[in-house]
Amino acid sequence: MPRKLLFAALAAATLAACGGGGPVTTPPAAGATVQVNLGDSPADRLIAVGVTVDAISLVDANGRVVPILAAPRPVEMMHLMGTVRPMAVTQVPQGAYTAAMMTFGAATVTYVDATTGQPVQRSVPGPMTVNVPLAPALTVGTTPMVVNLDMNMAASIAIDAGGSVSMNPVMTARTNPPVYGSHDPEDGGMHGLSGTVNGSAGGTFTLTMLQGMPGLSLATGSGTQFTGMTGMGMMSDGMLLTIDASRQADGTWMAERVHSRMGAGGAMVAGVVTSLTGSPPTQLVLVMHDGAGNGMRPANLAGTATINIDGATSFDVDTDGVDLNNLPFTPRFDRATLTRGQRVEALSSSPMMQGGGMGGMMGGGTLTATSLRLEQQGLRGTVSGYRASGSQATFTLALPADSAFAQLTGVSAVTVHRQGGTQLRRLTGLGDGATVVVRGLLFFDGGAFRLVAARIVGT
Repeated sequence: MPRKLLFAALAAATLAACGGGGPVTTPPAAGATVQVNLGDSPADRLIAVGVTVDAISLVDANGRVVPILAAPRPVEMMHLMGTVRPMAVTQVPQGAYTAAMMTFGAATVTYVDATTGQPVQRSVPGPMTVNVPLAPALTVGTTPMVVNLDMNMAASIAIDAGGSVSMNPVMTARTNPPVYGSHDPEDGGMHGLSGTVNGSAGGTFTLTMLQGMPGLSLATGSGTQFTGMTGMGMMSDGMLLTIDASRQADGTWMAERVHSRMGAGGAMVAGVVTSLTGSPPTQLVLVMHDGAGNGMRPANLAGTATINIDGATSFDVDTDGVDLNNLPFTPRFDRATLTRGQRVEALSSSPMMQGGGMGGMMGGGTLTATSLRLEQQGLRGTVSGYRASGSQATFTLALPADSAFAQLTGVSAVTVHRQGGTQLRRLTGLGDGATVVVRGLLFFDGGAFRLVAARIVGT
């Protein structure tokens, strides 16, 4: 072959190997599983914020965009004070990621009017887009990672003198590897998530939730604690469950606690009590933070639910993760101690009936409660009068003047009980003058509020 033809043939072969003459690109190396959680920093005047997360993406140092969400997902933000909720888990290519991009759809904001002390609901149109810096950068190699995204609600939502609401999301991020065996959400676990069973086989089941992740596969094992059921053999589609789960080294979740709450056809709503009718109460209205089961819709989040109660309604307390030992009072939750400002969960054997939002609010519904359960909630304030005794301590949590809780109850300070099992997060110590979010169980004892802390988080 003549030299010119030989060179031409070699050049053609080289171009073909390079994809027709374009630049040589190396595909990204296989990466690791990344869990993305969403939480909030508090805005005290707000009761509930229901919003749709339309998109989440990670952006690397070269501008490559990796989508995280497969589809839009609804979430209520205010129940996440002092915690986070998993939104997605996906495989992310190796690289250094310097930002997360988020797009939010329309939001429903429910707050307490400073003049009337009554809940008011407003709608905010979408889309709303925010770029969240990751500093230091999220380095994805072969080890799973967790990204915790927090929305600063006070900086994100503005309410003018006329009561109009605007929203411009302000976000921060923290990253860390998962802590295997922990059910703390920031560490890659799950705590107190409720939903319905949508398929089970062998030792595995799928939980479908109203908000956050749409379907979650969970394994059970010899260490799984079952409550209200003896094991997987009693599980059926449509059953309402509450679960705690921990991340395993292989990327799966192991259910640590599976609590059967109600059979198929029933419904659950959870939120903050804003009004009571009767003495003892025969009805309450709550602003919805969560829901599951028959008749529930994403549009109910941040709406109102009217709950009918009677002498047959049972009362209990969700003690999971809260140390109630050796308290200086008797923790009690019943018709006599149910009050405004508490976060409760109502269960019914019947579906939630749509319609009837209080005061013309959207997302209303009605439920007849088979049971009411006191749930964990968060309050932000300033510590004073801190007194320690062994592994326990008490202090006063002074609430901001515009606190929704203070507006609903007329109470501007709450006694907090720190127990031996109370977690401290983002804190090396605790004392007077600290501004913190306390998350725990709020009891109404002898006309006074007492908050038993499951965790105390630095702000």
